[in-house]
Amino acid sequence: MSTPKLPPLIIKKSPSAFYVYTYKNKWNSEKARSERVEFKKVGTVVSGQKEGRIRWDEKFLEERPELRNFICERKAKGYVFEPLEKETGLSLKQVLGIKQLHAGATWALDQIVSSSPIGPALKKAFPQKRDYLKILSIVYFIILNENNNISRYPNFAETTRLPWPGALHASTIGRIFRRIKNQQIENYFTEVQKGLLEQKIKANDTDKLTLALDSTSISSYSEKLPNVVRGRNKDEDNLPQINLLMLVDSKTGLPLFYRHYDGNVPDAQTVRRVIADNSRLKLTDVVLVSDKGYSSNKNINDCLRNDVGLLFNMKCGVKGSLTQEVIDEEMSNLRDLNKRDWYTEAFQITKKLNGAMRDNRLQERGQARIRGTWQRFTGISTSINKLPKKSLKVFLKE
Repeated sequence: MSTPKLPPLIIKKSPSAFYVYTYKNKWNSEKARSERVEFKKVGTVVSGQKEGRIRWDEKFLEERPELRNFICERKAKGYVFEPLEKETGLSLKQVLGIKQLHAGATWALDQIVSSSPIGPALKKAFPQKRDYLKILSIVYFIILNENNNISRYPNFAETTRLPWPGALHASTIGRIFRRIKNQQIENYFTEVQKGLLEQKIKANDTDKLTLALDSTSISSYSEKLPNVVRGRNKDEDNLPQINLLMLVDSKTGLPLFYRHYDGNVPDAQTVRRVIADNSRLKLTDVVLVSDKGYSSNKNINDCLRNDVGLLFNMKCGVKGSLTQEVIDEEMSNLRDLNKRDWYTEAFQITKKLNGAMRDNRLQERGQARIRGTWQRFTGISTSINKLPKKSLKVFLKE
């Protein structure tokens, strides 16, 4: 079998890969020399380096069908051809040189991605240069490695099957991160939310969308990062920090929203911004679930005004919350073994309260306008595990 003849080729580097181009020379009489003109892309070096196996474009293969019978590699400044066996499609040398990759863990991650809205959302939000595949590969690396310093990614990619088969060096990953814009992040979460709601409709799930609301602090030694401020450090490591807040669907575990705040912003003060963003994202029938860090009357009132349900673990000392009053009133019931939930090992009761509220958000000429007065039923679940330790959860529902 004769070796195919190639037209003049040149390798050009782009930010994400090395591409193979054909070109034509044209004589420049003014400079008295030949110049390359009329470049046309015909293939890609799949190794991500200047040397390696070439994947020809389909149009180029239609022009030169004989190339389908060979594997072509660029080595040094030349091109080496190896014929494919008719039965197996591989030569003995190629079979012996097959690279074995770890694929079990990434296959499992593939199944998780394919059964969730993550894949389509990434593809819609980050289509340029197939960044969605590169981002997914980086995520796999972070999940599967205890020491996930990004400089270790090339070694990981050499031995692991990933959505993006090409090499990604630390500098390339840095460029990918810098290309990500805030609007793309918003688009990603919007698509995830759409996909999640579509899954609920297909499954005939009529329950409210229950979102876990919580935050964490990320300590940093950096003096240049924005939002790094000293605050109440949850890890007690005496460092400035960034606060990261997230909303996660309680059934699927999918993050649907996140925001970062200055490290000195208390948790309770972030809920109003979350509710405002939730209104912009047009999520309806939402119930926010959170711990004691977000229990304040202002947050409860904000949820009521915006038709957002909530399940809060209330502190007894919150002024006007009726927490301590309800516990005192129901103390005898809380000591009743019939009120004990044996799964959670806590004594529980539920009590409905009627309440009315005025919406004073609109102001005109210094005077508050009443936008509406309505009734709310407040279901309060009180649990006491080991007396006299007390806690109270509030569930607000229209």
